[in-house]
Amino acid sequence: MTKEKEFLYVGYYTDAENRKILKIGTTDNLKRRQKEHNRYYKTEFKYLWSLPLSKYNTIRFEDSNREAWKLAGVGEYIRNDRFVLHEAPPKVTIKIRKEYTIDLAEIFSEK
Repeated sequence: MTKEKEFLYVGYYTDAENRKILKIGTTDNLKRRQKEHNRYYKTEFKYLWSLPLSKYNTIRFEDSNREAWKLAGVGEYIRNDRFVLHEAPPKVTIKIRKEYTIDLAEIFSEK
């Protein structure tokens, strides 16, 4: 029997006030979760990065990276693991065992 994997992901959307929102989260099904985000946020949610991990590790790393982003001032933290990006940070880093750098240029290159 294999252990089921969950995904730690980083994605974004533009809200009704035209603000860029960065989100870190976990899911067992990326396509289903993207559809849920699209329904809830009423805009297109796009993934920038994802990595399959054990369920325990996805939650642990989501928490630790969210706190690191808060301390680093990535953006204004709002509920549900989201950050309002008032200006364009060039990248964010996810630290697990190694560091993954996520380029944020795509977010601000959209109209």
